[in-house]
Amino acid sequence: MEIYKLLTVTDRVLNAFTSLIPQLSSSCALPTKKNLEDIVNSNNTVLIIAEENNEILGTLTLVFNLIPTGHKVWIEDVVVNSSARGKGVGEKLVQFAIDYAADKNIDKINLTSSPERVAANKLYQKLGFESRETNVYRLTMK
Repeated sequence: MEIYKLLTVTDRVLNAFTSLIPQLSSSCALPTKKNLEDIVNSNNTVLIIAEENNEILGTLTLVFNLIPTGHKVWIEDVVVNSSARGKGVGEKLVQFAIDYAADKNIDKINLTSSPERVAANKLYQKLGFESRETNVYRLTMK
């Protein structure tokens, strides 16, 4: 299995995201090729891909923010194809993100995960992430 930073958005990549994103959330719009290209070309986001035998098995987005209190890094949109779950794909994606952030001298990474994603939550804890006492709020604008 190969884990890598996505540099170019192809139709194959777009098709993979069209399949993967609904497995993450049924309420999210599918990304367009332009959306993915904007992410890949951003200095603040990194799309990480897991691939095996020319099939994209999963993805993770690493988001970097520089704010007055320092560098904040978030792992977002971790999704592994249902056919590849339980095979270590998610762990390899997250470990790649951890290593990538460490190479950038980042000392803390944040993420959120829904409680019903039991396997994902266990994975994050196994990799050293600790639950924080905080509230997450969302204002829906539309």
